[in-house]
Amino acid sequence: MIRAAGAVLWRETSERVIELAIIHRPRYDDWSLPKGKMEPGETAVQCAFREVLEETCIRTRFSRHLGAVEYLESGTKKRVQYWAAEARGAINSFTPNEEVDQLAWLPIELALEKVTHESDKEIITNFSSQPAASDTLIILRHTKAIERGDWDNSDSLRTLSEFGLEQAQSLIGKLAPFAIDEIYTSNYTRCVQTVTPLAETRNLDAVLVPNLNEEIFEHDPERSVAFANALKQDEKNILICSHNPVIPTMVRGILNTKLKNRELIKLEPGDAWIVHRIKGEIVGLDYLSIGD
Repeated sequence: MIRAAGAVLWRETSERVIELAIIHRPRYDDWSLPKGKMEPGETAVQCAFREVLEETCIRTRFSRHLGAVEYLESGTKKRVQYWAAEARGAINSFTPNEEVDQLAWLPIELALEKVTHESDKEIITNFSSQPAASDTLIILRHTKAIERGDWDNSDSLRTLSEFGLEQAQSLIGKLAPFAIDEIYTSNYTRCVQTVTPLAETRNLDAVLVPNLNEEIFEHDPERSVAFANALKQDEKNILICSHNPVIPTMVRGILNTKLKNRELIKLEPGDAWIVHRIKGEIVGLDYLSIGD
């Protein structure tokens, strides 16, 4: 199967009209959403982020996962995942090239008429079913730590393994699409080490929060839920790093009734739940695997 990813790239005009970026590809003579094939080691959202920048020259802030479409390409099944992506910075920086020779900003209704493929219409319709702007709360399990049996000191001081340190470094690229504004982490060493490379790259201070650690969770699980709930109203993209025993309780505690029955699978080291919010209301929940 061919795996690819793209985005509904949008902006809000001074008249508060939502417009979408539609591209023309001379090779196919079609109008479509920006997308492209995944490269080795990329997650799908990381691929979408790269492809949008390459095809439109526009920097973005990603949010909701909009679903996936499947179709045959030269006899091979192709699966394309899509996200919503808000244009940031210079939105008139597009430069025509061999792959994309035109870019048009159109209101949603005209974009639906302009795109060539029904699969793009399906994704645009999904995008337009909710307000365009949303904020992201990423709840991340720390990356791979040294095994408990191989550690003689206090568990709160247990560090990442060499592989875990590599995973932490990879989070810089894998979480780049979400343009994180704030970082909060358990004060345990393995969590602090997980977020440090990303925090340094984004020039952010990671705030240490004891209520996110395992010891406090064992005595009072609701503290982690209260902390996450306090952040729900913030219209920012926020990263919380914690531990596997803590995360399921914290996520269930902030979900609304529509999503409360969602099965929460065990996160592997470095994996995350992506919680999407519109003015404090939870509108979506996605799973992000560091290895996807």
